[in-house]
Amino acid sequence: KLEANTTQKATVKPFVTPRTSRSSKPGAVCSYGKSEKGQNEDEVQYAWNLVNNYTHRDIDELLDFAKPATTAGQEAAAQNVDFISDAMERILTKKRLPNGSGLDRRLLQKFANGIDEWMKVGSSLPSEKPLYGYFSNFALFVAQCLKSVAAGNNPHIAHLILPADRSDFKPDDSNDSRRIDVGLALRGIGASVECVSLGSYADTLCVVEAKHSRNLDENALMQLFLYSANLYARQGNRRYLWGLTICADEVYACMMLNDGLFVSPAMRISELDGRKMLILWLVRWSMCPDDLLGYDPTMHRVTVHSDLDVAGSDNDDVDDIRYRIDCYDDESMKTIKYVTKRTIMSADDILGRHTRCFVATRYSGSDAYSSATEVVIKDAWPPTNYPPLEDPRDEIKLLRKIHDTFKNNAPDHIYPELIVGGHVRLDQEAVSAIDTTDAIFKVAGVNRIDPPTDSDAESAWKYQPLRAHRRIVMSPVGHSIKTVQNETELIIVLVEAMQCYSSVLDGCGVLHRDISTNNILVVRDGKDTIPRGLLIDFDFAVKVDTHERSARPERSGTLPYMSIANILNLDTPRTALDDWESLLYVVCWLATVGITSSHRVSDAELEKKPIKNWRIGSPEEIADVKRNHMHSSDNIQYNIVSRFCEQYELLPRFAIALHNALFGNDKCPGAHLGLGGNRTTDSSIDPLVKRGAHIEAIVTDLKKVLDKFKLEALAAL
Repeated sequence: KLEANTTQKATVKPFVTPRTSRSSKPGAVCSYGKSEKGQNEDEVQYAWNLVNNYTHRDIDELLDFAKPATTAGQEAAAQNVDFISDAMERILTKKRLPNGSGLDRRLLQKFANGIDEWMKVGSSLPSEKPLYGYFSNFALFVAQCLKSVAAGNNPHIAHLILPADRSDFKPDDSNDSRRIDVGLALRGIGASVECVSLGSYADTLCVVEAKHSRNLDENALMQLFLYSANLYARQGNRRYLWGLTICADEVYACMMLNDGLFVSPAMRISELDGRKMLILWLVRWSMCPDDLLGYDPTMHRVTVHSDLDVAGSDNDDVDDIRYRIDCYDDESMKTIKYVTKRTIMSADDILGRHTRCFVATRYSGSDAYSSATEVVIKDAWPPTNYPPLEDPRDEIKLLRKIHDTFKNNAPDHIYPELIVGGHVRLDQEAVSAIDTTDAIFKVAGVNRIDPPTDSDAESAWKYQPLRAHRRIVMSPVGHSIKTVQNETELIIVLVEAMQCYSSVLDGCGVLHRDISTNNILVVRDGKDTIPRGLLIDFDFAVKVDTHERSARPERSGTLPYMSIANILNLDTPRTALDDWESLLYVVCWLATVGITSSHRVSDAELEKKPIKNWRIGSPEEIADVKRNHMHSSDNIQYNIVSRFCEQYELLPRFAIALHNALFGNDKCPGAHLGLGGNRTTDSSIDPLVKRGAHIEAIVTDLKKVLDKFKLEALAAL
């Protein structure tokens, strides 16, 4: 998605460790019209873009984000670092350990041998593979010392940080063939100090990416970001992430937040200060609470056991990893607990809102999933320009407005019904506070600063947007639009979703602004019933005047469905016509790439179709392509509709009818996209601006198109 005032940034082809191909994993999901290979290439370019445009280097304060919560804990951490550093140097230089240290020299010597070899590699070595063992030995040395300290009844050590028992491996829960170099895991202080069995992203604290040369530090970061996205996808309770890169004898720590990626100064293992700094990182991670490791303390992970059968359902429909979630309601100021059944949307991007959705039921004292009424829990980090509780664009407020409007006058269509809505709250310094970007920065004693408008300060790492952690419980439960079985079902679902759209706009004064395939769900009352369409995700919605029905210009939405005016961020109000235009693009996209798996086109086939350019290039380039395609009925027929899957009969006519109502409406002479992109009486006025004077007439015709094709679709069923 593109949030307000964001633009696509240039990417550079990176150096990537070669990967072997694999057959598609069952259950793997690729973007519509994208093969696994094409999707992987996009992800690599995206990760490289993160390095070029969102990464801040040499952040000295980064270490303060991972410090023990109490002053006593911080003092104990400093003592532990000195103790471990002294022990390491004594063993490396073959000196005796202090009497009464409680350390087993024999055990530590085994780990120190690898550390000694690491210190001698210099700026490069022939292969990165030895680095896996060198780092693992370092981590085990620190863990063994901490375990000895804990045996002396030190109450501040929370857990041990231990490396995986295999390196250069593909996690079992990965949907691609990428192999991570080293994984780190959390274990209790009573665990044995050894490499641990770690086979999944779901159980990984952080990824460690190694390169054989100091000069490959940016490549290491690129791959770290690429792999770490899987941690968000597989761990529904991560607020932010940590990671490490190793470039020959230099180590970097990295913190990954919603809008910025922060990297520590280099820790050179050949130097005493560098070794001590890496010890400090590992000690602090071992002594800080889980929330400072990026975990969400209001989401408690539970694992399904064989005795926790789900009444009246197939156990295959229950995730192996589920969560007990505290859902706070801002209005009632009460917390209601839910237990999830399955994850229906994961946060698989490093940046952004990290939206997750779960199917859940009320928690009844047991983590076993019950047969109670299902709800959907949405967890996200949207940006805000206001104090969180005062944000007029808060999705919670908008859903309350919809709920209050429809509760006594329910429409014929379904709509998202709010049950619980509030901001996630964490205990900080014995005070309950809303979980925000500011709260994360406060831990380190750093003041976040709103991003400036001048470019000179763009690289300052403290300039980060304010985001608020929100959690919403709602019903009904829907399924992806990809679950429709044919074109008639698709039309029915799209029509009903737009009926909801119109009711919300007309009755509640809420403009959605993000019509896309992700935000229209399929709801079925039974296996063989006619599907219904549910419009969701009011993250980008705004409250508008019910008479003007427009919002100020602002780029937001989802490629490739954004309207032309939206892509260009034209200085004209955003209206319902932008969302209706997005509906047309949804129809065209789905009809081109295929609704069902049997119709799905390959990436190679899509590359031959003009529609591919709706998502490639700068905003100006994409807008020019769309202007050309929407130029006339002949243009859209030749460039787009004629490339629809040949099995479809209704969708081609549906698309043309929507196009004619939007771009060729005879009632609206100022709304045409004629020769030269303009056929108005005043050639200086963009037709996309001019058509704003004819919104009501155009929308009336669009609604007639929906009614006509819904009747045809129902008759076909």
